This record gives sequence, C-alpha cells and structure tokens, in this order.
Amino acid sequence: MENTDNILNEMQQQLRQMKEKLEGENIINDKLLRNAYRKTLGSLQRKALRQTIIEVIAMLLCLNLLRMGFSIPFVIATEIMLAFCLIATIVINNRLPKMDTDLVTAAKGIVRFRKGYANWLWVGIPLLTVWMGGMCYEIMKNQTFPSEARVPMLIGLGVGLVIGGALGLMMRHNILSKSDETIAQIKDLTSDN
Repeated sequence: MENTDNILNEMQQQLRQMKEKLEGENIINDKLLRNAYRKTLGSLQRKALRQTIIEVIAMLLCLNLLRMGFSIPFVIATEIMLAFCLIATIVINNRLPKMDTDLVTAAKGIVRFRKGYANWLWVGIPLLTVWMGGMCYEIMKNQTFPSEARVPMLIGLGVGLVIGGALGLMMRHNILSKSDETIAQIKDLTSDN
C-alpha cells in the first residue's frame, strides 16, 4: 500500500511539473503572439499616418493650381474635397486601437477600421470622377491655357490618374491585408485563452 502511495505521489508530482512546463510554454507563446500583434498594429498605424501626411501635402500643393491658371472656384472645390478626404481618413484611422488595448477591444477596433477603409472606395471613386470631370472642363474651357497645351495636359492628367490609382490601390491592398493579418493574430491569441 505504501508503495502504491509513493507511486501515486510521484505521478502527481510529475503531472504538476508537466503542467508547470506547459503553462510556461503558453506564456512564452502568448508573449510572442502579442509582440507580433503589436508589430503589425504598429505597421498599420504608420501606414495610416503616412496616408494622412500625403493628403496634407496634396492640400498644400493644390494651391499651386491658382498660379497655373485654374479658376478660383475649381481650386476651392478641390481644397474642400481634399479636406473632406483628410477628415474621413482621420476618422477611419482613429478606429485603430492603441497598443495597450486588450485584445477583444483591439479586434473590434481593427474590424471597424478595416470596414471603413474598405468601404471608402464607394465615396472616393465618385469624388474622383466628379473632380476629374471638373479638371477636364477647366483644361478645355479655361482661356489661360494655350490650345496646343490642352491635349498634353489631358494626357498628363490620364497618366497621373493611372499612376496615382495604381499606387492608391496598392496602398489599400497593403493596409487591408495587414488588417486581416492583425485580426487573424488576435483570433489566434483569444482562441487559446
């Protein structure tokens, strides 16, 4: 009987040791996953800040349109459109959680950020279409532009649209995939707990 008690005690002690080792592993994995989450969240926040800075620069550069001969109403409308886009970007980017946020709240914030960012095209494309129409009208009807410069200006506008659109779509894809990656990491973290 005493031998059986010793064996049972020894087995319980081994079980406790194994439990302690497993708990240690879980803590290490949890720390690694949290660090990965913080890294991807930090990347999202940097991309959001970069986009905001680009929009501020675009607003400042837009003022040069006046010196190029574009009408005051067109420049004002462009500035209003860019200000609207900047405000929308700031609102969407503010949905990103802070680094020290708990994971459930962080996941909700990133899902809201992703949804707002993904849905922005429904607003951005119509705004861009209206603006492009206004730009084409300005180029064709504005008397300050020589007639031989109008076609090259329209070609430049088209090239700018293609390059800007491609860069914008790449940036959008990167941000959405980084959001998906962060959400997946959070789901991994929360499903283990």
